[in-house]
Amino acid sequence: MSFWAPGEVRLMFQAVTQAPSVHNIQPWVLELHERSVQVFERWDDAIPRHDPKDRDRLISCGAAVTNLELAVRHLGWETTTTPFPDHGHPDLVASVTAVRPYVPTSSERDLYRAIPYRRSHRFGFDGDPLSEDEIRAVKHALVGERVSYHRVTGREEAETVAALTQHAVQVLRHDHRYLRELQALTVDRGKVRLGIPADRIGHGLFGGLVHSGDPAPDHETLTSLITKECVFVVETIDDTRWDHVLAGQAIQRAWLTATRLGLAASLITQSLQVPEVRAGLGEKLQLPGFPHALMRFGRATRVPKPSPRRTFVDVVRQS
Repeated sequence: MSFWAPGEVRLMFQAVTQAPSVHNIQPWVLELHERSVQVFERWDDAIPRHDPKDRDRLISCGAAVTNLELAVRHLGWETTTTPFPDHGHPDLVASVTAVRPYVPTSSERDLYRAIPYRRSHRFGFDGDPLSEDEIRAVKHALVGERVSYHRVTGREEAETVAALTQHAVQVLRHDHRYLRELQALTVDRGKVRLGIPADRIGHGLFGGLVHSGDPAPDHETLTSLITKECVFVVETIDDTRWDHVLAGQAIQRAWLTATRLGLAASLITQSLQVPEVRAGLGEKLQLPGFPHALMRFGRATRVPKPSPRRTFVDVVRQS
């Protein structure tokens, strides 16, 4: 008899499959073992122009690991997570083990309940700015093992981010292989389970994706927008594969925290895939670590529909 009951497996699958991922490629597979669940990185849907170093793929897997940990705790088990436990299988990202019976904390219960409601908001925010308590909660969630943040504050830092973002737009808008890759992952809702539905993509906005012919905001407009928003740079102390996974875990904790508070969020990694933009961000903002993403938080008046997800048989396998 398996340690995991069918209903428990379904619950873990539902939690993991709702994690955010780069261009919604959902690059993970779950493998069930006695008292543990392993998360494998899948390489069958590569996006080499957007993610040449596989950094975003591992950030996505980190978000999935966070959801899996919350699900196992929700089932009443204390968890331990072992990173890259088998050097013979480099695609094995982490093993989450149920150690002993456990009562989840109220915070863990709240984050677990927020999983189905988390969305990527690639449009402008509406409404009032965040309160100090809301900002403090997001900051707390973004701090983790080897992970920290830098909040973009003041006009000078906003101008820096705006200038680097505009440079990334110019580079990506003329990268035809990148544009073909993005076009292939821009899909009609209901037809496929991977990619981003066209109605979920913002164009010409700070949080949107760069398509061919998109108008880029002028420097003053973009600077003003960034100044008004709550924007964080997520960074780690090193640039290893495990650092990328840990960044993804912290990002998902912050995203679920924002969702629980009724806030919207989006993640920007596209511009940081341009090497000089990533290096410039670290240098000009005097970051002590390696930047991986910009994360925006705000208020939205509309809730986007969820993106499509992989099926159970495509994600879960027995050992």
